[in-house]
Amino acid sequence: MNRNNNLKGLLLGVVALGAVLTVACRKYKQFQDVILVTGTETNNIIKFTVENTPSSMNVTASATGIVSQDITVNFTVDTSLVSEYNAQVNGNYFAAPANAFTVSATSGVIKSGTNVSAPITVSVVSTDSLRDGRSYLIPLTITSVSGPLKVLETSRTVFLQVARVEQFNSIDLSNYNFYDVDTFATPITNITQFTFEIKCFINSWHTGNPPISRLCNWGPADQTTFNLLRFGEAGSDTSQLQWINSAGGMFSNTHFAKSTWYNISCVCDGSTYKLYVNGNLDNSFAASGQSFTWGALELGMSYAGYQNAQRFLGRTAEIRFWNRPLSQTEIQQNLCGADPSAPGLVSYWKLNEGSGQTFYDATGNGRNILWTKAPVVWNADSVNKCAQ
Repeated sequence: MNRNNNLKGLLLGVVALGAVLTVACRKYKQFQDVILVTGTETNNIIKFTVENTPSSMNVTASATGIVSQDITVNFTVDTSLVSEYNAQVNGNYFAAPANAFTVSATSGVIKSGTNVSAPITVSVVSTDSLRDGRSYLIPLTITSVSGPLKVLETSRTVFLQVARVEQFNSIDLSNYNFYDVDTFATPITNITQFTFEIKCFINSWHTGNPPISRLCNWGPADQTTFNLLRFGEAGSDTSQLQWINSAGGMFSNTHFAKSTWYNISCVCDGSTYKLYVNGNLDNSFAASGQSFTWGALELGMSYAGYQNAQRFLGRTAEIRFWNRPLSQTEIQQNLCGADPSAPGLVSYWKLNEGSGQTFYDATGNGRNILWTKAPVVWNADSVNKCAQ
């Protein structure tokens, strides 16, 4: 009896194993190689750096395996896909105008025995029609392929982001006398959501006891509330940034390096405060019920008696205030500059004048700053470059 049961169990096991192998075999047979735009496996957007025109970039199609016959892959530029992409990533990209670029061909062939097509060359021939502060995409999509292979839908389209290399001016905050608080005639009150952005470059760290480097502060004209950015506070490393306000505070996980440009974005959505460094989320803290006023901007160290003790020894540029929380995609789009007419941008100082004492508000909202405390030192050298 036991012997029969053992035999029966063995037969059942063989049948079960055969069923598993049959299903696995069917799944294997169902698998097919696919076609995709090369490089879009993890991200559909590829940066196309343009320092001079014309500048060119090659686009190819790939099969996930070696093909046994020639396969023609047909492409087209479809600008309608930009709005769809914006909706997916919560972005604000623009389609590059037709006169800004050329495409060398509309198809490429993957030869038998290979898995990558002949390249299609996309060339940016002019940037004259591109507006400063806007991020432009060239959407190249696969329309059809010859042969038995299908297109991988998530990698059908590549968005070439036109990254113009831009030279910019900045102002130097290192001067002992460079400190002031500039108040606005038309403050904005009861702010519960916002984004504040500033670009900074550290020449050297301030030494002293404590070794604090105070970058900026904003709030109402009387400074009863604040949003303060400073390095080396409360025993932190001199290279760590602190963002503190009446809702709370945090230190950056990033340790800032000297002689490097950084974009700092402080975002509040009403319940969470998020710190982004160069478009990457660095740290956050939760708080709610706070209200702020956009009525004054302070650069450097302004409190009497502290000017020398907490000086920021470096440069700044691209200061912006938005009355809404930006998405991470929008922050990354604006690393080099923003569109002055962008929704929610209420104050914007590019600090790109290059001379004089006036910093103009690019939004046209009239919050121009006349810096009267000391002569403004302008910087316009080779380190002031950015590729959007």
